[in-house]
Amino acid sequence: MIYNLYKNRGETPLECIQRFAKNNPELKDEKMTYMGRLDPLAEGVLLMASGEDVKRKEEFLGLDKEYDFISIFGFATDTYDILGKIVRVEKLEGLSETELGKVAIVYEGEREQKYPFYSSKMISSRGSFSPESPRVSSQSSARLSSENFPSKKINIHKVKFHKLDTLSSKELFGRLLMDISKVRGDFRQNEILILWKEILFKCPQNKIFLGKFSAHVSSGTYIRSLVNDMGNTLGLGATTLSIKRTRVGNYKIEDSIK
Repeated sequence: MIYNLYKNRGETPLECIQRFAKNNPELKDEKMTYMGRLDPLAEGVLLMASGEDVKRKEEFLGLDKEYDFISIFGFATDTYDILGKIVRVEKLEGLSETELGKVAIVYEGEREQKYPFYSSKMISSRGSFSPESPRVSSQSSARLSSENFPSKKINIHKVKFHKLDTLSSKELFGRLLMDISKVRGDFRQNEILILWKEILFKCPQNKIFLGKFSAHVSSGTYIRSLVNDMGNTLGLGATTLSIKRTRVGNYKIEDSIK
């Protein structure tokens, strides 16, 4: 059977399945697998197969997907999301909705997208990220230059800018503290929070710009890579604050089992 589960923010896909199995003891002897990963801080639709449908995993991995996501502009991290070390900071005096609308359109269509340093792609027989294990250290990742990272042809069918919001440094850190604290396991949480705190409170900003977007993409597309690329195109850096997967194929978030 195929289940449309809602993965909570802070959970790994494995933890989501374990929570579902605990709430449904009749499935305890069933084989189960999830079909398509989500990062710990991402939430939304996670498809799970049980029983004989486990064999259909490849069929579901290729389905297109839709996401809502929020990006922070003026900051870039080594993971392309807030669980990463900050590698670039730009103090922005202003950012226009017109700019964000234009950069979104630039990324529509077929393109080659490099896998992020911290991803599910096996690189040189080394996993840089998996939902069941910690992210690798920055030292081991640093041995691999970006030129050596593999890429994949993807199709961004539609990416749409919706809204520009602002937060103060204090408000952003409160949001980071709340979200990162939800993640269990070793993902450098304490180290990352200390770094964010140092940067945000050393030179506090009254306006940190957040862009709200949605996207319809092919299988294999990394939303956090898209955010990082858009920041590079704008010349000011960007990292991902939140990701919500709203659809996988015909499976919609409003029908997900929480």
